[in-house]
Amino acid sequence: MTQIHNAHQRKKQPEKVRQLILQNTMQLAAESGVKGVSIQAVADLSNVTKGGVFHHFPNKQSLIAAMICSAMQTLDDEVEKYLATHAIEYGCFTRAYIELTLTSENFGIGSLWSALCLTFISDQAFCAEWNQWLAQRLARHQVTDQDMNLQLLRYAADGAWLMEGFNPENQQKLIEIKNELIQRTFLKY
Repeated sequence: MTQIHNAHQRKKQPEKVRQLILQNTMQLAAESGVKGVSIQAVADLSNVTKGGVFHHFPNKQSLIAAMICSAMQTLDDEVEKYLATHAIEYGCFTRAYIELTLTSENFGIGSLWSALCLTFISDQAFCAEWNQWLAQRLARHQVTDQDMNLQLLRYAADGAWLMEGFNPENQQKLIEIKNELIQRTFLKY
C-alpha cells in the first residue's frame, strides 16, 4: 500500500512546539510585559493556531506561569554554572546575580531577565514566585552572601539594569557598572 504524504502536514513534535511557544511568550513579555502577551500574538510568532497554543496551555495565566517557571529554571541553571566555575566563596551568589543581571547577551533587554522583571513589574501576582526563588537562594548561600554590603550590591545591580539597561547606547556604561559591582563583592566591610 502506498502512503500519500501531505506536503502541508508536519511531524508533531509537541515538546519542541511547547518550548517555542514559551520562548515567544518570553520575547513578548520582555518587550511589553504581561499586558503585551496575547494568545494570538504568541500563536502568530510560533506559527501555530490559537488552538495549538491552547493545546499546551489552557489559558493565558497558565502560559505566563509556565514561562516564569521555565525562565526561573534557566536562571537557576545559569547561577549553578557560574558558581561551578568560580572558587571564591565570599559573595559567590551575589557575583553570579550581578553577572547574570547585567550581562546583556544572556539576560538583557529582549531576553529571559527582561521577561522576568517586566512580568513582575507589570503583574504583582507573580512577584511571590520571584521572592520565593530569591529567598531560597539566599538561604542556600547564607554563609557567603548575607552581608548588608552584598545585599546593597544586588540592589544596585537591579537599579543599574532598570536605569541603564533599556538604553542600547548605555551598554558600555552598564558593563563598567557591572565590573565595579563585581569587584566590590570581594570586599568585606
